[in-house]
Amino acid sequence: MTDKSSPRALLVGHFSTFGDIEVLEVVKAWLADDEIPFDVSPYTAKVRNADPDFVDPAKLDAAAYTHLFVICGPFTPRLFQSFADLFSRFSHCVWIGVNLTMSEKIDDFFPFDVLIERDSNRLTRPDLAFRRPNGRVPVVGVCLATRQAEYGGRRRHDEARGLLHELVRTQGFATVDLDTCWPPSMNATSFENTTQFLSMCSKLDVVLSTRLHGLVLSLKVGTPVVALDAIAGGDKLSKQAKAVGWPEVYLVEDTSLDELTSAVDRCLQ
Repeated sequence: MTDKSSPRALLVGHFSTFGDIEVLEVVKAWLADDEIPFDVSPYTAKVRNADPDFVDPAKLDAAAYTHLFVICGPFTPRLFQSFADLFSRFSHCVWIGVNLTMSEKIDDFFPFDVLIERDSNRLTRPDLAFRRPNGRVPVVGVCLATRQAEYGGRRRHDEARGLLHELVRTQGFATVDLDTCWPPSMNATSFENTTQFLSMCSKLDVVLSTRLHGLVLSLKVGTPVVALDAIAGGDKLSKQAKAVGWPEVYLVEDTSLDELTSAVDRCLQ
C-alpha cells in the first residue's frame, strides 16, 4: 500500500530536446521547493542512458510512488498505448500532465487527475520553458585547418583538434564551427561570402583557431583569438600572430590544456 503521507514522484516524458529539459528543470524545482523526492525516467533507453541520474521505470518499486508527472510534448492516445506497460505500472498514482500538447479533444481523451497543458482545445498557455532562469556560457568559434600537406611530417592537426575539443568539453563552452573555405560548395558551414563569416565572428566571445585566416579575420572584427599552431615548431600562424602583436598563440607540442584554459580566460576579460 502506498503511503500517501510520504509522497514520491516519478517524472516521465520524452526529454529529447533542450526545451523538454528546461521544462523538466522547472518541475524538478517545484518538487524540490516542496521537499518532495522524485526520480526521472525518459520514455526510451537511448535517452535514459544519456544521464546516470535517469532511472529505468521497469526496475522501480512502483508502489513507492504516489504521483506520476507526464511532462512536455504532444500527448496522444497512440503514445499512451506505446508505453502502456509504463503507465499501467503507475496507474495507482495521481497523474499530473505538465506542459503537454493535447492532440485530441479533452472530452475524448483525458487520462489525468490534473492537467496543466501547454495547449488543448480548451486553452493555450505559454510554454513553461519561459519560467526557467537563463544561464550563459561563453560562445566560442572553432576554426580548424585540415590537411596542409605542404608541411609533411611536421603536421600535428589531429593533436591540435583533440586539444581544442577537450578544452571546449571541459569548460562547457557553446561552440560555433567556422570555416573559411570558398566557394560555398566547399564551405562546411555554408558561409557564402566573407561578410557572413566576419559577421559571425563579430558575435562570438572568443575564437579558437588553428587556421591563419581564422586568426586574422577574427581579430579584424575585434574578437579575441586563442591561436594553436598545428605545425611542429610553428609556422605561418605563429608568424602572423607575431607580426600583428597578438600574444595568445601556442605551439601544439609545447602547450597544455591548462595553458589554453588560462588563455581563454584572458581573452574573455
